[in-house]
Amino acid sequence: MRYDELCAQVTTRIVTAIESGTTGSWRAPWHHNGTSGLLSPTNAATAKPYAGANILLLAAESMAEGYSANAWATYRQWQQLGAQVRRGEHGAQCVKWIAKQTDDDPSDKPNTKRRMLIPKVFTVFNVAQVDDYTPPTPTEASGADRVEAAEQFIESTGAAIDYGFNSAKYRPLVDRIQLPAIDQYSEVEDHYSTVLHELVHWSGHRSRLDREMGKRFGDDAYAAEELVAELGAAFATARLGLSNTPRPDHAAYLNHWLRILGQDPKALFVVAAKAQAAVDHLASYNTAEVEEDAA
Repeated sequence: MRYDELCAQVTTRIVTAIESGTTGSWRAPWHHNGTSGLLSPTNAATAKPYAGANILLLAAESMAEGYSANAWATYRQWQQLGAQVRRGEHGAQCVKWIAKQTDDDPSDKPNTKRRMLIPKVFTVFNVAQVDDYTPPTPTEASGADRVEAAEQFIESTGAAIDYGFNSAKYRPLVDRIQLPAIDQYSEVEDHYSTVLHELVHWSGHRSRLDREMGKRFGDDAYAAEELVAELGAAFATARLGLSNTPRPDHAAYLNHWLRILGQDPKALFVVAAKAQAAVDHLASYNTAEVEEDAA
């Protein structure tokens, strides 16, 4: 399958799900309960997490097929683990970007090459599709540990956050976030999901990632930025083991998202990449997490 076909296929699946569901209660592949692990798909052979659009691809596949585990690998990788993909099983498609050098340099400099990233589609299979494999026993942090990790993740960014308001928003002109107090939420994890949503907006400030959505999305730039923030919050909460449920204003954006996805099948992949970049940027402030990743 080509990359363009994969984008169109996945976008059609999500658009169809939105249109056929109840607008206010529809749960996207990026909404999760924090314990299912479906938004933290991991390669069974390398133990490395999938990222960006691949998170959405595998989460959507898990929802469609009813998979409850998050371990995936290619056919060959499962064989290397001593497992065997069952006959007749159909895998899920992921995308890997391959660097390629080209002479098509837009500058006038002689003997220069330009580095391009070429999408390559590959197939992976869920652990539920293989035999002769015993997954390692998962270790799950306690609720208190997850909250502590979330607090550290948020505090490490150094973002200016003011509490005690009746709504949540990021104010780019003054580069500050305003939020309700934590006791104003019915569930504590809703508080952290909201903070992370606004921190993703914060990451796009011109002094940080300088995220500009207007060039690609035009009049839908605001809705596209909201989707970046929603996906980014989902990626971050999954990383921290927290739940991520639809925001109260979720339904209001669905029509905008339908228009964006309908006009551009690659939009979801572009937004997912920007959301992943935002989460990676936020995580870069967390010295403890960076040291753990490097270990």
